Amino acid sequence: MIPCYRYAHVLREAVQSAVAQTWQNLRIVIVDDGSPDDTAVVARQLIAEFPARRIDYVHQANQGLAAARNTGIRATASEFVLPLDADDRLVPDAVERLVMALERESADVATPLGRTFGDEDRRLVTLPVTRRRLLAGNCLIYSSMFRRELFDRIGGYAGNLLAGYEDWDFWLGALEHGAKFVHVPEELFRYRRHGATMLTTADRAALELRATIVTNHPALYPRWRVWLAKRWLAGRERPSSWVRCGMLATLLCDRRLKQFWRLIGASS
Repeated sequence: MIPCYRYAHVLREAVQSAVAQTWQNLRIVIVDDGSPDDTAVVARQLIAEFPARRIDYVHQANQGLAAARNTGIRATASEFVLPLDADDRLVPDAVERLVMALERESADVATPLGRTFGDEDRRLVTLPVTRRRLLAGNCLIYSSMFRRELFDRIGGYAGNLLAGYEDWDFWLGALEHGAKFVHVPEELFRYRRHGATMLTTADRAALELRATIVTNHPALYPRWRVWLAKRWLAGRERPSSWVRCGMLATLLCDRRLKQFWRLIGASS
């Protein structure tokens, strides 16, 4: 499932990486999220170019990444789902490896390692998912495979995180529903680094997004954090100094924990 907004110029690379998969029983869905560029033209060219692969094209008015992913997933009845953004790529055996991991471990989510390309070349380190790690910050690559049944139980990606972090919110929903995560320590995903991305946009809005995530999942967080998050959102235009200090303190603590676990992963 490949959402696309203003990325027609790189969409071909993403689709080609899906077409090249060693896993044969594959359905590729391109979701045009009201993109003002040539996404529709490129999508139809790719459908004609690769008739041996089932590639579908879906158009919707612009609603954001979460809604586009929901649309793409609901357009299929596939047992397994693997999100891929239009500017990224998969290695040829990614689907096969992730399906095998899910089946072998009877798991609900399989998350791999990755590697950046474009403006930089470095390894994207992930660690096995634990409750503490996931509550502090997203510790999965967004392009992790999950079972469609889990998606239906969660209800899809949340629509109140338009500035980002929708994948972290989704994994927290999986945690709430008792999902089993399996870690696949192989570089199966390629993440393009190029200028400003949704991730950098999300980082600028980190406090509000984190407050929204906490209020989306009140059963996972301590009551004081839920209360603090609600106060922040209620007074977001002019938050009191102590609410701002509390939110900044939780943000810094979470980021320190995330950095600590990343260092552990890099040294292992």
